[in-house]
Amino acid sequence: MYLKLTVILGSVIMLLHIIDITVGQAIGDDVVTQYGQIGASVTLTCGNIDNGAVEWQLNDSKIIQTRNVELTRTKLTLFNIDVSQEGQYRCRNPESGRTYRTISLMLGYPPGKPQVTCRSVRYPLNVVCLWKLENQTYLPTWINVSYRYGTEDVKQCSAEEALQGKYTIERIQLFSKISYTVKVTATNPLGSRSTITQFIVEKIIKPDPPTEVSVSPIPNQPKKLLLQWKPPATWPDPSLFLLKYRIMYWPEGSTRYQMIEINDQASYILNGLRSKALYFVKIAAKDFVDNGMYSDWSPTVSARLWSN
Repeated sequence: MYLKLTVILGSVIMLLHIIDITVGQAIGDDVVTQYGQIGASVTLTCGNIDNGAVEWQLNDSKIIQTRNVELTRTKLTLFNIDVSQEGQYRCRNPESGRTYRTISLMLGYPPGKPQVTCRSVRYPLNVVCLWKLENQTYLPTWINVSYRYGTEDVKQCSAEEALQGKYTIERIQLFSKISYTVKVTATNPLGSRSTITQFIVEKIIKPDPPTEVSVSPIPNQPKKLLLQWKPPATWPDPSLFLLKYRIMYWPEGSTRYQMIEINDQASYILNGLRSKALYFVKIAAKDFVDNGMYSDWSPTVSARLWSN
C-alpha cells in the first residue's frame, strides 16, 4: 500500500512538473501590442533570436517581401499600411517552430482636435459643454476634461462623464467679466490633441427652441392666423427669466419670408396675409435682455387661412 501510494504521488509530482514547464513556456512568450497609423510605415522587431533562420507570419500565413514589405533577419517594415495588415504577427524559427515574438498590430489614426461647444441652455442654473473628435481613430482613445473659473483651482471632470461627451458646470458665476476656461484633451497610443475654450456665461446663453408650436386659422378672419407656443421646457422659470421670440413666416410657393420679434408672449396673431393661402411658420427664443444667442428654430408648422 505504501509503495503504491508512493508511485501515485511520484506520478502526480512528475505531471505537475510537466504542466509547470508548459505553462511557464506560454507565460514566457514575448507577446506585445504595437500601434501603427493607417497610410504610414511601421517596423516590427523580432527581439532575441537564436542562430537559426527567421520567418515572419501574419495570422499564421507566411509573409514574403514585396514593394511595400521589407524583410530583414530581425525586422519587418510595412509601408503605406492599411487595415488589411492589422493582426497577429509572429517571428519564428521555421525549422524548430520556436516563436521568438508575437506582435499584435493595431492600426488607426491619432486623435484630431476635439470640437468643443459650451452653452447655457438652463440659464442661470448651469453651463453644459459638449465635445466630439474631429475624426474616427479606430483605436482606444481617452478623454480628459478640466475647467476653472478665472484663476481658481482646476476642476477635473470624471472619466465616466468625459466618455459621455458632456459635462455640466453647476453653480455658475453670473454677471461676471471673468472667463471660464475649459480644456478637452483626447489621447490614444498614436498621439494627443487638446482644445481650450473660454467663455463668459452671459455670452453663451442659448435656450432650447419653443415647444408645442401651433398655427391655426381664425374664424371670420380671412387674413389672420393665430400662432401659439410654450417656452422651452428646459428654461428654468420663464416668469422670472423672461424670453423674447423671433417669428419667421412665409406663404406656400414663396422664396421670401417675413420676420418679426416680440417680447414675453405665448401667442401672436399674424395679419395682413394672403387670403386662402397656406402659410408656414417657425419660432426661436432668446434671453429677454438680449444676452447670448437665439435658440435653434422650432419645427415648422403650417395652416391655411380661414375661408367661407
